[in-house]
Amino acid sequence: MSTNRKFHQIWLVLLLVALIAAACGSSVDSVTDAASGSANFAEDAVSGGVVEASGDEEEVMEDEDSEEEASDDAGDTVDIAQGGDVPAAEQIGASGSTTPAQAPTELGRDIIFTAAVTIGVDDVTTTGRQATEAIDELGGFVFGEDSTGGANPTTTLIFKVRPDDFSAALDALGGIGELRSQRITTDDVTERVVDLQSRIDTTELGVERLRTAMEEAQNLQAFAQLEEQLLNRESDLEVLRGTLRTLRDQIDLATITLTIVQDRVENGIEVATSRYEGHDAGAGCPGNGDAPIEPGDLVTVCFELINSGDQTLTDVTLTDTVLDIDEEDLTLVFGDPNDLQPGQAVMLAYDLTPERTVNMRVTVTGTPTNGTSTEAAGPVVRTNLSPRIGVDRSSVSAGFGDGFDAATSVLARLWVIAQVLVGFILPLLVLLPFAWLALKALGRLRSDRSEEENEQEPEFQPPPPAPSVASA
Repeated sequence: MSTNRKFHQIWLVLLLVALIAAACGSSVDSVTDAASGSANFAEDAVSGGVVEASGDEEEVMEDEDSEEEASDDAGDTVDIAQGGDVPAAEQIGASGSTTPAQAPTELGRDIIFTAAVTIGVDDVTTTGRQATEAIDELGGFVFGEDSTGGANPTTTLIFKVRPDDFSAALDALGGIGELRSQRITTDDVTERVVDLQSRIDTTELGVERLRTAMEEAQNLQAFAQLEEQLLNRESDLEVLRGTLRTLRDQIDLATITLTIVQDRVENGIEVATSRYEGHDAGAGCPGNGDAPIEPGDLVTVCFELINSGDQTLTDVTLTDTVLDIDEEDLTLVFGDPNDLQPGQAVMLAYDLTPERTVNMRVTVTGTPTNGTSTEAAGPVVRTNLSPRIGVDRSSVSAGFGDGFDAATSVLARLWVIAQVLVGFILPLLVLLPFAWLALKALGRLRSDRSEEENEQEPEFQPPPPAPSVASA
């Protein structure tokens, strides 16, 4: 065997070992050992070949050049195994799982990023604007919105952002409210994209072949069959292209669904009543007297309205149907009925001179707001109570006035009873014509039936007289 032939065999073996090691993903040490062993074997063979060879020096120089090229190729193989674009061994964590040093998109993977985030806030509308502004700063945009109002307002916003800004967008949205839940999903669709692209390429090739076959069709029947196949193939091609476009859109832009909910709020008004003798525009409120008073004494009733809820109340009003109290009859002692903050109170005073015991029917209402605007942020808050102002009439003897009042009371009750009876009878009067017609029809029916019965009965005829017997 000649020296040149030996060198060629050696280099073929060296290249084969290097290619096998690179394809199988062997470790760096294995590839290095294989390359070193092959290089040593090559050096021994070269040395033996030089000693045994007696040929031309130019052939030996050519063989040495080939040996250097092979050594360079082996060195390149080791460099690829040690570094390059393949993740190195030091990127593997202590737990044994691989931690990529680069983002999946930078590694050429097609990944769909989606997230669903729910936050609780005090003001849904304001937070929605803040979330939109935060996404705008990252170059994203609002893809959809669904809002509901009422006592428990909610807003659902769908954002689209670049995959590189996905984490920053989640951090921004989670910081504008109380995070209730967060669900992040990633879907690696690289294989689906490759498969769709391959099917599209195959279908396009089939379309081109069908078009060529149609141009070469010899008869009308063959042309029609090819045309039908072409239409089906083109339809399949458009479906594949549309699916790939949709997939690309989901890959190019991450989707974040943000649900903003109103924190559970409870609104209410507590009312405390008190009274004291005298009229001083409520300067003595709250009062401390609860004993019965004498008829005709001056009395001031104090109403303390306390916001026991979570939201600011506006338009706080107090009315009474027994004494016919409205806003103009009350004296504001302190507080603001149009801006009653949680935990704060409003004191109102009412002056009266009772002659008898009064059982009041007080109603207090207020409209909750978010504190920044006058728009209602929930249903109207309502509280009902019946304070009693007792009057001691034991020291007052009965007189004409008492009798007159008693008679008036009896007449008032009789009048109420009369109104109830009239209200009950009036609707029945509408039925009188129908009742009269019904009775008339019933009487006519009975008359007709009697006539029919009379016609059916035979007339009574007296029996003929018995023949007389002539006397003998």
